[in-house]
Amino acid sequence: MKQLIIICLIFQFCSTFSQNCDCENEFDFLVKKIESDYAGFHDKVTEENVSDYNQFTADLRTKAQEIQTFKICTMVLEEWLSYFNDKHLMLGYESSIYYTYKAIDENSSMLRIPSFSWNSKQLIDTLILNNIKEITSKPILIIDLRGNGGGTDYAYQELLPLVYSNPYISKGVEYLASEGNINFFEKALEDGNIKEGREEETRILVDSLKANKGSFYQEYPNDTIVNDIKYTKPKLVGIIIDDFCASSCEQFILSAKQSNKTVVFGTRTLGVLDYSNVVPQDLLTKGLYVRYPMTRSTRLPENPVDNIGIKPDVEINKPVNLDLKDGIDEWVIFVNEYLLRQLEIEK
Repeated sequence: MKQLIIICLIFQFCSTFSQNCDCENEFDFLVKKIESDYAGFHDKVTEENVSDYNQFTADLRTKAQEIQTFKICTMVLEEWLSYFNDKHLMLGYESSIYYTYKAIDENSSMLRIPSFSWNSKQLIDTLILNNIKEITSKPILIIDLRGNGGGTDYAYQELLPLVYSNPYISKGVEYLASEGNINFFEKALEDGNIKEGREEETRILVDSLKANKGSFYQEYPNDTIVNDIKYTKPKLVGIIIDDFCASSCEQFILSAKQSNKTVVFGTRTLGVLDYSNVVPQDLLTKGLYVRYPMTRSTRLPENPVDNIGIKPDVEINKPVNLDLKDGIDEWVIFVNEYLLRQLEIEK
C-alpha cells in the first residue's frame, strides 16, 4: 500500500506557543529543513535550475524580511514551497483561541471571539449575557477578534449594543437574480434546508428574484440603524483585528467604526466582503464542488473592501501571538494602556 508522507511543518511558535512570528527566521528555518531533509530536493533542484532556485529563494527571503503578520508570512512560505510542485509539501499550524470573557483590571474587561459562525451565536450571546453586568459597569471594553474569519452577521447582533453610541448606516446586498440562484433556494425549501423560522422569508425572496430575473435584487434597503439600547458604559471600546479578520468580521468592523466610542487596533483585515452569501454547487465530477457568492454589496463600486482590507485606526506592530486562549497578551495590554490614556484625556 502506498504510504502518504506529508511534510507538515508545525513552526516553533506553533508547537511551543512561546515564540512569536519572525518571518525571516521562519523562512530560513523552513529552507534549511527542506534542503536538508526533503527526499525530493535534489531531484527538483539540479545543476540546470540551481541559479533560478537560488534567485527565487533570495527574492522571497527579502519579502519575508518585511513581513510582520502571521497570515502574510504563511503565504510567503507557501509560495516558496510551490517551487517544488509537490502536493505532499504543505504547511500546517496549530492555533489555540477560545471564546472567553476576562476582567483585565478595575477599569477594563475583554471579550475574545474567534468566529462569527452560525454555531457560535448561542455561545457569544451566552458569554455576553452572563457577564453583561460587569461589562457595563466598567469604562473600557476590549473585543478581541483576532483569528475571526467571519461567518454570519446574526452571530454578532448582541455585540452591537455594546459598541453603539449613535445612529449608523447599514449597507445591504443585492442578489443576482439568475435561474441557478433561484433554483438553489427552491431546492433548499423543498429539501427543508432553510434555517427554522426563515422559510416564509425565503419564499418571499424567491418570488422577488423571479420578478427581477436577469438583474440584481436588493432584499433589504440601505438603512440608518437606531438602537433602542444605549449603554453609558463602556465609554470606550477597543476592537482588535488582524489579517485573519474577514467577511462578517469585516462587516462588524464597518458598523463598529461608525460609533463614537470605538477604536480599532491591529493590522489591516483580509479583505473578503464585497461578494458574499456563499453557497456550494456540485461540479460534473462526483465529490467536486465550487463555492460561489450570490450577492454583491451596495457599497460598490465606491467603497470596496476585497483585496484591500480595512485599515485599523491604530496599528499594532507587536509580535503575533498564536496562543491566545484566555490570556492577556502584549496586544491586549497595548490596547488597554492606550484606552486608559484616552480616558484620562476625556476627564
